[in-house]
Amino acid sequence: MLILLSGGTVQRDGQADGGNQLAIRRRVQELKDQADGGSGMLTTNLTVIEGRDAKPHDILGPAMSPPFLAPMRLVIVEGLMNRFEPRPEQRAPRSVDAFNPLFAGLEQGMPPTTALVFVDGTHVKSNPMGARLAKIPGAVIEDHPEMKKDELLRYIRDEGAARSLRFRAGPSRRQLHEGQEREPESDPVALVAALTKGDTLAIANELDKLSLYTMGAEVTVDVVAEVCAGDREANNFDFVDGVMDGDLKKAFAALEMLRRDGATEQELLGQLISAYRTMGQVIDLLEDGAPPEQIGFAIKRPWPNLRDRAIARARRLGPAGLRKAYEAMIEADRTNKMGEVDEDLTTEVLIARLWQIAPARR
Repeated sequence: MLILLSGGTVQRDGQADGGNQLAIRRRVQELKDQADGGSGMLTTNLTVIEGRDAKPHDILGPAMSPPFLAPMRLVIVEGLMNRFEPRPEQRAPRSVDAFNPLFAGLEQGMPPTTALVFVDGTHVKSNPMGARLAKIPGAVIEDHPEMKKDELLRYIRDEGAARSLRFRAGPSRRQLHEGQEREPESDPVALVAALTKGDTLAIANELDKLSLYTMGAEVTVDVVAEVCAGDREANNFDFVDGVMDGDLKKAFAALEMLRRDGATEQELLGQLISAYRTMGQVIDLLEDGAPPEQIGFAIKRPWPNLRDRAIARARRLGPAGLRKAYEAMIEADRTNKMGEVDEDLTTEVLIARLWQIAPARR
């Protein structure tokens, strides 16, 4: 049995992203259960191969071996097709000829007790490796693409129903703190979709939290906002934006709100590291002469306003500023872990240092 299990897209750095990752995980678990068959011998009959460095014999060897005291041998190859996904800087896709021994071996046939599964974050038919594997007799393509709009809302309702959640639409009625705004959604399902950005793993996590929190009570937009970190999400954006734009008033106001909501200093540092990592990606693309549309796609901000703000920040920061920012964040992380300075003070000093590094909009 040869299965090509895919979904999502491949980013510029080669990492898989998007797609229905929860469905992919569930399918892999289903195959593991089949391979085990109640024997308790899954560990002995499961081989997971990192496709990034795999050679044909690395895959053929386990695939051609019979199972040991179990009904099936399961061989999972992760990320092989991603290696052959066309990149913007490539003139032509990589050749798959080096894997001809793999194709030949699979075409001769595997033992009926083997399940060989290629798990990738790409679309099979548009990928050179995927298209070639799909031609092997008996190959099955199982695609789990990212869900959008109505399909995503139906998915959330169905997953919620499986957890006995009762969604009730209606406007928000909660009391707001100064400077806060109400969510535009009046449907709690739509709010969950907006907060998770369609990530099915995040959706499952948030629905589990809602199930534990409500214990059978109705789920409103106010409940979702309280449980699913809606306010925190907005404050995270304000915090990072304030630091990177040199707006200390905005940064420290968001910092106070995040601390009030229970954010740890390590979480705050993680937010900044993630933001500057994105800046590094934008800086690299700018140096490569990439157009704004390509940059927006790469950093998952295709909207002109957000994309252009990221580009402007990257231009102000530059490679030298990025290095200094990383040095400041590494020092803050070291100081926190060594306990040399109070954690709250460490974060505030870091914000001041980052404010000084880049010529911000002061």
